[in-house]
Amino acid sequence: MFIPITVHVPEHRVEEFYIRFGEFIADVPDPDAPTRLPSGTVPAWVETDEAPAIAATLWNKISPQGQEVLLHLIRATGDETMHFLPWEIAKAISHPKGASGVAGTLGGVGKAIRRAGLPMYTTPKGKPWHYIWGWDGERYSMTPEVARLLRTAAGN
Repeated sequence: MFIPITVHVPEHRVEEFYIRFGEFIADVPDPDAPTRLPSGTVPAWVETDEAPAIAATLWNKISPQGQEVLLHLIRATGDETMHFLPWEIAKAISHPKGASGVAGTLGGVGKAIRRAGLPMYTTPKGKPWHYIWGWDGERYSMTPEVARLLRTAAGN
């Protein structure tokens, strides 16, 4: 939440004020941003001996439409984390409801993740998250480690 504040600045320092204010605002972390796993790391369960069985259980609980979205993500993810704009996914799989349909489908996958009993992690807001895919508010992402597990579970 932002609070409007009026500040009187000498005319000859207006430019400097805006520069410094911009730097100040850019430095403020977003308190609503979810905890992000550091680049190149994955949820701890992915590296356990049980990971293939967990991924297979999950895959079997996901709807065909959810599998289609995840198949697009896992097939496109190679040795580096990949990022996907919602409209790109919708176009690639010809989702009839576009980007919002992709979001809804992944919401259903999230329910399947909970039904499969995958470990959840806590965001700064105290909400659970699974990190099967990432979401930064603009793009989805998939790590190579999760993609490999799901690819095997899907038989791809």
